[in-house]
Amino acid sequence: MSASIHARGPLAWQVAGATLGLAIVSAMLASASAQAIVLTMAALAGLTVMLVFREVRRPLLGALFVLAPIDISKAVIAPLTSRYFADGPYFSPGLYMSLAHMALVALLLCWLGRHLLVHRRLPALTMLDVLVFAYLAFIWLRSIGTPQGILSIGSAASYSLAVLGFYASSHAIVDRSDLRLALRATVAILGCTLLWVAAQLITKSPLLLPGAKGLSEGVVVSLGGAPDVFRPAGFMTHPNVLAHYLVIVFGPALALTLLGPGRVSQRIWWIAAAATLGTSVGLVVTLSRGGWAASMVAAIVVVLVYARSKVISPRQLVILGLAAILGAGLLLAAYPNILLRLTAPDSRSLESRVLLADMAYTIIHAHPWFGVGFGEYNRAAFQFSPPLFANVSLAYQLQLHQLVVHNHYLLFAAELGIPAMLFFVYLLWRFVRLAWPLERWSRPEDFGLAVGLGASMVAQVFFLNSDNYYTDIRIFLLWLSAGVLQALTIIVEREQGRSS
Repeated sequence: MSASIHARGPLAWQVAGATLGLAIVSAMLASASAQAIVLTMAALAGLTVMLVFREVRRPLLGALFVLAPIDISKAVIAPLTSRYFADGPYFSPGLYMSLAHMALVALLLCWLGRHLLVHRRLPALTMLDVLVFAYLAFIWLRSIGTPQGILSIGSAASYSLAVLGFYASSHAIVDRSDLRLALRATVAILGCTLLWVAAQLITKSPLLLPGAKGLSEGVVVSLGGAPDVFRPAGFMTHPNVLAHYLVIVFGPALALTLLGPGRVSQRIWWIAAAATLGTSVGLVVTLSRGGWAASMVAAIVVVLVYARSKVISPRQLVILGLAAILGAGLLLAAYPNILLRLTAPDSRSLESRVLLADMAYTIIHAHPWFGVGFGEYNRAAFQFSPPLFANVSLAYQLQLHQLVVHNHYLLFAAELGIPAMLFFVYLLWRFVRLAWPLERWSRPEDFGLAVGLGASMVAQVFFLNSDNYYTDIRIFLLWLSAGVLQALTIIVEREQGRSS
């Protein structure tokens, strides 16, 4: 039986009611009237599509991938205060629902509900699913009964949405038509993002969407004695967040491009080449050093895998290397802000990262096995005095207490303990390993997509070392991209099982 959900008869009215309810909830959550109108119209448009085409899962699946890189959200369980004091209250991420989260929840309710009605069971879990949900269960265990109370619970719920995104993209993408839908949605929103970035650069303005949060620090950067430079953020709240999203897309786009038009169709190659160029330019103008380094890691992984698999000949490898050197030289000449970004003073950014890491090490040393609890980092930070903090003023220390360590692994080790952090690293390794063995990919498009997604996962593993990750949109995108790779693996294994 087809895994698509076709709404007929009374089920159509149930779907209509559920979607209309989603529209009403979206409007109620919106704080601005313009946002309420936009959300309501979008939900009603989705309802119309579902009723006309009598299809629920695929429109919601497409909506999930279109909305995923748009950081418009509303607080459900928000931090109690925007200031931080030694006597509390303290900071915890809480729970924010984005448009993509709403699409995800609707997808899970309709898709899993229909699956239970038709098949009388949930989709079969892979071993990786079991490991992921075990990890999520531990996060919930370390969020219940903590001093932050409802804020820690909200933070765990926020992280759960990211994991559910992995599960939904792994199993709601059931065949190649679904995979093409997800990829087309990704290409469409990438094009919109790049056009928005261009508009921001031209106007030197954030150009916030209705309902979007104000951009945080980092939109304008000072490069030594040179004039300040505007950094676009696209549909995100920070240029570094935009860079993370572009790194995710850059890996598969580059991998498909390097296959050449002789191995993949002309249409796919041109789209991939345009995406590679667009993401590369976008990464440059974000002036995100972590994004540059992560994209280089993704490119190196793709090239090494292709060279080892003899997709790229030694002669082509030399040509690529020379082209990369020449391109870097021309880029530095045309856009010297790159060199200034690497060499000019960074407004104590590096010093702050070192001090934050020292705080994390101090917390980890005091709570090495189970951490201080999920969402409890800032509260715990006020209870410790790391050695390096003695070298800075009390005012600077207070500023640092408003942040979490700019290293996701140290953050997880501080909140969940070293064993849980190592288990998270193991999960990341399992995500990357989904692309192997390479022999399973008989189609060039599958091969390029798998290698590219694996490379982007390696790049994200690297990026996690250098920025302020918690339970924000980047974590959601990380898990979503891992789910697409597992979906591709499941589809190919199913096809091979049928042919054998």
